[in-house]
Amino acid sequence: MSLTRRNLLGFPLAVAASAQTERRFFIDSHQHYENRPDYIDRLVRYYKPRNAMACVNAFRKNMDALKKAAVQHPDVIIPYGRINLDEPAALKEIDEFAEAGFKGIKMHSPRHNWDDPQYFPHYARIGHHGMVALFHTGIASHIEEPQFTGMERMRPSYLDTIARAFPKLYIQGAHLGNPWYEEAAEAARWCPRLYFDLTGSSLIKKAKNLSIFREYLWWEGPAIHSSPHAVPAFEKLVFGTDEPPENLDVVIGRHDALLNACEVPAAIRGKVFGGTLARILGITPRP
Repeated sequence: MSLTRRNLLGFPLAVAASAQTERRFFIDSHQHYENRPDYIDRLVRYYKPRNAMACVNAFRKNMDALKKAAVQHPDVIIPYGRINLDEPAALKEIDEFAEAGFKGIKMHSPRHNWDDPQYFPHYARIGHHGMVALFHTGIASHIEEPQFTGMERMRPSYLDTIARAFPKLYIQGAHLGNPWYEEAAEAARWCPRLYFDLTGSSLIKKAKNLSIFREYLWWEGPAIHSSPHAVPAFEKLVFGTDEPPENLDVVIGRHDALLNACEVPAAIRGKVFGGTLARILGITPRP
């Protein structure tokens, strides 16, 4: 992607240069496996020089290929599985991903609300294996084939129910619930192990008004009407791309612009970009 194209996406050119040159540690919490022969090479080529790792999620049919890639590139690839909760094999697949050493499970497009009790055995199984549960929240891309789901099934408030039912389960909601940002933030404020990423269109459509996210992520720690265990609001964000590997610098730049606009301290930025997920996954951040 050219620098001109980046600027059209609300991506400042100065930030692009900073993202490319500054030595930091990143964990991309939201990267989708591409079933293409060049995908792993592209991922490693872009991520390794930038001191970045990626939580790459794949369906069962690509489990072996992703496992092999993770073994070959343990300094870049963190393998996640992906399941369809409504498929009869979903519970079995969770076990298979866990046995293969995968660290999380991605879920998308349920036929029922995320907090429907029929899904609770799946969440219990994910928690049993010590894996992260990654949920799509909010609007989703549309395909031509008939689907029996929709954004209403994936509201971020349903993750509040799950977090309360499974208090030891680490949960990540994708896209900060776009467009239900406040709903997502308030759920994260009260649930210690609930986090969100800001992948997707939000940082593009809000590029001229990024400071608005301070209205949603407003608290600074324990206070009246907040959890006694609350952490500063921006610590509930984890970095992710949900885009091709080549867009890593672009997405880092969008997040830098967000954190600058919201005056987020450097120590918290480090947690957003990789520190928090490194702690959850038991990874030592690289200097």
